[in-house]
Parts: sequence; C-alpha cells; structure tokens
Amino acid sequence: MNMTKPTKTFFSTIAVCIVIAFASVASVNASDNDVALDAPKEHKGHQHQENKHKGHKQKMKRMDKALSLSEEQQVQIKAIKTQAKEQHQILQASMQEFKIAEKKLLQTKKFDEQAFNTLYDTYQPIFKQLALIRVKDKHAVFNVLTTEQQDKWLKMIEHKKGQTKKRRG
Repeated sequence: MNMTKPTKTFFSTIAVCIVIAFASVASVNASDNDVALDAPKEHKGHQHQENKHKGHKQKMKRMDKALSLSEEQQVQIKAIKTQAKEQHQILQASMQEFKIAEKKLLQTKKFDEQAFNTLYDTYQPIFKQLALIRVKDKHAVFNVLTTEQQDKWLKMIEHKKGQTKKRRG
C-alpha cells in the first residue's frame, strides 16, 4: 500500500492516541489500593538515584570543561551542590507524599478538580521552598564564577533554551 507522508503521519498519530487511550483506561481500572503499582517505582528509585548522581557528575564535568574552572571553584561549587542536595532531601519525603496523593486522585473514576486544587494548595509552600533552593543554588554557583565565566555560562544557558525551543517547536 503506497501512502503519502501526511497519511502516514495521520495514521501514526491515531496509533499513538489509541495506545495512550488504552494505557489510561488500564490505569483508571487499577484499584486505588493496588500496592503492586508502587512496587516497580520503588525498585527503580535506587537506579534512578544512581543515574541522577551520574548526571550531576557529567554536568559538573561539562561545566568544568566549558568554563575552565579552577580547583578552588570546583571545590566551592561541589560544596554548594552538596548543601543544596541536603536541603532538597529534607523536603523529598513531602514531595513523595504529594505524588502518592496525586496518583490516588488520578486513579479515580471521575477526576475531582477541587480535591486536586486543595492538595496542590496544601503543598504549595514545599514547592516554593524547592524553587528557592534551586535559585539560591544557581545564584551561589554564578557568584563563584569570574565575570568572563559568568558571561560564557549565560550564553550557554541561552543556547540551551534555544535548542529546547527547536525540539519542541
């Protein structure tokens, strides 16, 4: 069967929608107290943390290479990142509670918008604290850099934003 590109795209889109629909129906039909749903995630959690740790190391290496960080700067930035990580871990338990409550809301037959708004409002101070930790972390790292490194870092961030827009758009 010889199909044109728009037809192939149309059928591919339909196929993806069907898969998503079946997946969402399967998750809605899962019971609210099904412990098996959480088990694989917990198992992956350790692996996810290891991958996250590797990702942070790679980011640090790229930053070091791109900005030619001195030994002293590397030590300072690692200390900043360690402190931010400790602060983040304190709030991690609250975020887990939020995700569990959110998951329960998503698994109900009818979505309760008011319940979600209440849940979100309850955890809003935690979201704010996490955002504050991230911004303070970036600010502290930025101030460890020399003026030339700061300019280069800002250009790298802008370039990364441009790349993200290209992929999305």
